[in-house]
Amino acid sequence: MATQEVVTTAELARQIQACSERKFTGQLDLEIQDTKVQRWSLYFRMGNLIWGTSEVHPLRRLHRQLSQHCVQLVIDAKALASFRESVAQGLVLPQCWDYHCLAELVRQGKVRRWQVLAVIEGNLTEILFDLYQQWDKRRYRSALKLTYKPIPQDTIDSIDSSLVLIRADQAWQLAKQAWEAWQEAGLLDYSPNLAPTIWKPEELRQHTSPVVYYNLVALIDGYQTLRDLAVKLKQNLLPLTQSIIPYIRKGFIEVIEVGDLSYDIKPSIAANPQPASVAPSIRPVQPQPTAPLIACIDDSRIDSEMMSRILTQAGYRFINIQDPVKALPILLEHKPALIFLDLIMPITNGYEICGQIRRTSVFKDTPVIILTSNDGIVDRVRAKMVGSSGFLAKPIESEKVLKVLQRHLAARTPM
Repeated sequence: MATQEVVTTAELARQIQACSERKFTGQLDLEIQDTKVQRWSLYFRMGNLIWGTSEVHPLRRLHRQLSQHCVQLVIDAKALASFRESVAQGLVLPQCWDYHCLAELVRQGKVRRWQVLAVIEGNLTEILFDLYQQWDKRRYRSALKLTYKPIPQDTIDSIDSSLVLIRADQAWQLAKQAWEAWQEAGLLDYSPNLAPTIWKPEELRQHTSPVVYYNLVALIDGYQTLRDLAVKLKQNLLPLTQSIIPYIRKGFIEVIEVGDLSYDIKPSIAANPQPASVAPSIRPVQPQPTAPLIACIDDSRIDSEMMSRILTQAGYRFINIQDPVKALPILLEHKPALIFLDLIMPITNGYEICGQIRRTSVFKDTPVIILTSNDGIVDRVRAKMVGSSGFLAKPIESEKVLKVLQRHLAARTPM
């Protein structure tokens, strides 16, 4: 195992080219070490790239590539379970489990080699783009550490790495072109791995046409990243982001970090299962149009972001109201199924807002849950007097939030 450091993208390009020239077979780890270590890995066979991995959103990335290039793909739960067992026993490279799945599917005739080629190219382009962006933002204060880990030929052959081979210089140039276009568009500080979420719905509505406002509300849920949205809409990432960025810069829309997708192994129920567009059993959690809408009136950005993540990942639709003065008109427009209401806010407080809500006939039966870090008996009595349905003590936690929803929306909770 050998290590070295490079300080420019030109030096990194030369090192990748050197891997090709000396027909390197193995794993190349790339790390940016500053406040938080970030790592990417490239896998070579005889100087050609076969796969790449990253610590950020591995399942989201695989889901995007399969959704674009292997929409007919069906993963057999029994085969997946068998494969996971082989990974646990060290029979294949755990870092390349997704590549191994693709190779197995080609052998079974479920996908074609040209589809796998497209998946691998897309995967590598995203990984190298992210490396470009993160390092470019830090290049004057952080070197890039390269660690070469040769892999025995028989080990790397176990994942059928001869399936598809990508020229390293070709993958590098594709990522470089994508990054340069992104940078020229003034998007240096905006990662495509961030998820847009509507932060100020009323201001957004006032500054857009009804059609644009409706489209943005229907599209942006605070869970799907910019890359996810581009694939969903079958649009190029750059122009899609450019269409949203003016609202981000005005503060109407925020971009937040989100976690990776999750996946399950479930037994097949149907005798003749229909083709799926995701694999392996990936379940992106996206609120359905009929899901209950939950409103949160809270001036705290941190608490609102936490509530947004909890609710959208649980399948609910969500709207945040940051300005309590404008709360009632927004509530009347959207008519949420349940309202979370912060107790302590500037200008007015949760008691006054709760009283206004209860004096509005539309909301006489709508659950209103008070959010507070001061869970005292006096507050509980006063909140009950103004018509609150319950209390939720801060800090906001997923389990507590979902229990409240199950109690007050039992008949309408998303599955």
